[in-house]
Order: sequence, then C-alpha cells, then structure tokens
Amino acid sequence: MFPLYDETHQYRHKTPIVTSGLIFLNILIFLFTLFNLETVVEVFGMVPQDILAGKNLQTIFTSMFLHSGFAHLIGNMWFLWIFGDNLESTLGKARFLFFYLLCGVLAAVGYCFVTEEKNIPVIGASGAIAGILGGYFVIFPRNQIRTLIPIGFFFTTIRVPAIIFLFIWIFSQFFLTDPNVATGAHIIGFFAGMTLVKLFQKR
Repeated sequence: MFPLYDETHQYRHKTPIVTSGLIFLNILIFLFTLFNLETVVEVFGMVPQDILAGKNLQTIFTSMFLHSGFAHLIGNMWFLWIFGDNLESTLGKARFLFFYLLCGVLAAVGYCFVTEEKNIPVIGASGAIAGILGGYFVIFPRNQIRTLIPIGFFFTTIRVPAIIFLFIWIFSQFFLTDPNVATGAHIIGFFAGMTLVKLFQKR
C-alpha cells in the first residue's frame, strides 16, 4: 500500500510552514551532498558505537537530514507531507518542530542500543517521520487516507482509515529484512510519537 493523500484536512486554511520547511531543508541538503555523499556520511552520519561511547553526539542531529538517494528522500518527504500538516496544526508550529526532533533523537539513540551493526553509519529522517506517524495514529485515527494498492498487474485506490493504514505500516516494520533499512529506528520512533504526542497537544 502507498499513501496518496489525506482526504480529511481539518486545517485547510493553515499553511504547514514547519512541515514545508523541513521538506525544503532536507531536499536542499540532499542536493548539496548528492555528489559527495560518501564523504558526507563519514563526517555527519551517525555511527551507533560512537554514540554509545559518548562521541560525535552531534551526528544524532546531522544524520537526520541526510539521505542515501532519491528514493530514500522522496519516500520520507512524501510521508512527512501527507501526515505532517494536520499534526502541525493541532500541536502548533514550535511544538511540532520540537516533537519531530525529539522523536528523531529517541529513534536514533534507541537504534544504537538495538542494532547489531554498530559500526555502520546511519542516515535519514525516517525515525523522526515515524514519530509523526505515531502521533498521527493517536490524534487522527479516523482520518481517511487515499491509498494506492496493487491488484494483480493493475492498481486501484481505496480509502483506508488512518488507524488501519498506520497499524499495517508499523506491523510490517517487524518483518522487513533489508539490512540497508533501519527498521529498529522506525519502530522506536513510531512508539515514541504515540507516547509523547499528547504531551505536546495544545491545551
């Protein structure tokens, strides 16, 4: 399943400035690093064993704005765009930004403990965006996500409640076996978002 858009925009009149800004910043950084990515990852990527040793802690943040290729970037930014706007509106811009960064930090640090590949650099906004998905799961479970699904050799679109779509997404993370995907960070980020989002919601 692939999400196309959120059919339930509670806040159409509000521009998601922080969500748009994060997307712009990630794209801009990707373009600057595109032709020298290997060196950039060596300097700014997060190496779990370094973090556990208390070294290069700044890479927890810098790694959140790096992506390994166009597919990695587009996939992350697409999910952020679909699920970020409503959450930004209900949390408020400053709280949304802090929530995003905090989920990213918790996902990254948690991943350092659970991964067996502690000497391989990790990059990507996936942990932070997984936190957005977890927050969305709690705040907007009834929103309808227009979703693209394959039927044999053809594709069709259906409306899927957010609670079902996101449950399937997080459930699938436990069974992904691609060594190049930090599924542990996705899972930790998602549950961090679920747990913390109510603390950030406007009173």
